[in-house]
Parts: sequence; C-alpha cells; structure tokens
Amino acid sequence: MLSLLGVKAGSLAPYALIPGPKERSQMLLAALKNTRKNFSFLDYEMHTGTHDGRQVTVGNGGRYAPDTAITTEILCAAGVESLIRIGSCGSLQEDIRIGDLVIVTGALRGEGTTSYYVPKNFSTLSHPEIVGALTEAAKSLNVRYHLGSVFTTDALFQETPELIQELEQQKVSGIDMVTSTFLTVAQVRHKKACAILAVSDECLKGKMGFRDPVFLEAEEKMVEVALKAIHLLD
Repeated sequence: MLSLLGVKAGSLAPYALIPGPKERSQMLLAALKNTRKNFSFLDYEMHTGTHDGRQVTVGNGGRYAPDTAITTEILCAAGVESLIRIGSCGSLQEDIRIGDLVIVTGALRGEGTTSYYVPKNFSTLSHPEIVGALTEAAKSLNVRYHLGSVFTTDALFQETPELIQELEQQKVSGIDMVTSTFLTVAQVRHKKACAILAVSDECLKGKMGFRDPVFLEAEEKMVEVALKAIHLLD
C-alpha cells in the first residue's frame, strides 16, 4: 500500500519533527531553509529542508490515533530514523502546570489503533537517546520540563474524575490522543522516537489553557527544544 503512494526509503530526511496541527508545522518550517514539499496524501504533507546544515522533515502528523498511525507508517517507510512528536497534553499531576513541557518516557495505550499492532502487554516506550537529547536541549534553553509517561485516549469527553484520579495515582504525567500510537508504531518499525508535549490543561483542577499566552509561549519553546535536540543526536 505504501509503495502505491510513492513512499520509498530515502525519500524523506533521517530526522523528522511531527506536530499535529498545520499551524505548528508552519512554526517549524519557518526555522528551516530550502524547504520543499516532497510528499502529499489526503490532508497529510511532508516538507524537507535544512536546519544548520542538517536535513529535517516536517509533517503534520494528525490529531488522533488512526491518522497518527498512517503518518508514522509513512515516515518510517520513507527512511526517517529519528522521530520527534511535537504535541500537547493535559497534566495529571499537581506540579505539572499549563505552559510546562513534558518529555515522554513511555505511554499507556488507551486508544484502539495499537491493538492492531501489538498485544495488550506490550510496553510502549520512547527511545532513550532521543529522551536524552530533548532533556539536554531543554536544560540548555532553561525551559521548565518534566520527564514522565502519558495516557493516550480515543474519547476526549470520557476523561471522567475516576479515570483522572486513577491515572494520577499511577503517577502518569499527562493525557493526550496521539502519543501511544506514535511511539508504538515507531517501535514496531524499529525507529527511534520520542514525544515532547506542551501542557495545555490542568485536568486535576479542570483548568483549560489553550488560549493562555503561557501555553502559546510553551509551543514556541517546544519547537526550539526539538530543533536543538536534532543536533544533539548521534
């Protein structure tokens, strides 16, 4: 199927930064030079350019588990070796606040897509090399960040108080709708992957922050951290 879309090894850069919304893609593309669109399918686009001499692909990776699986499969088949998801999450711990960043170490699979890939007891983990690069980049840029796991759900409006409390007690850092699929597919395809997420909400307090200037600043910081981390790999 992927070959029918014109996907082949080497058609994209070895490094990829994958946000969900196109607005975030534009922030990344503005930081690259000599960009060109080198893949398009349905609503998904991949652009490749250079950042301080390093080839980087930027793609809009979808907002939900099924389309995340599609784009991650495309990236892996096209020769990307290191993938960084640039997203957002709601926090599940008191000390993780709107505007903070979460560097994801692993994910709990509450979505349905990954059941097609792996058994229930599969451990979805980020690659330690990319976790380390993101951590070093965040420290060097003096950005407030947390290391932790996230829970990925398909049902945004079923984040019940009982579920939130259970996840808090398990010390899960955040909740989103993408990360476990992204990381699982990358693991299955033997690629290095990690996600960095800007905290948009504080679930324990019922506090929404998508329009908060602090969250918008965190998105910009997240882009800076991801771009710096690319140069710390290998």
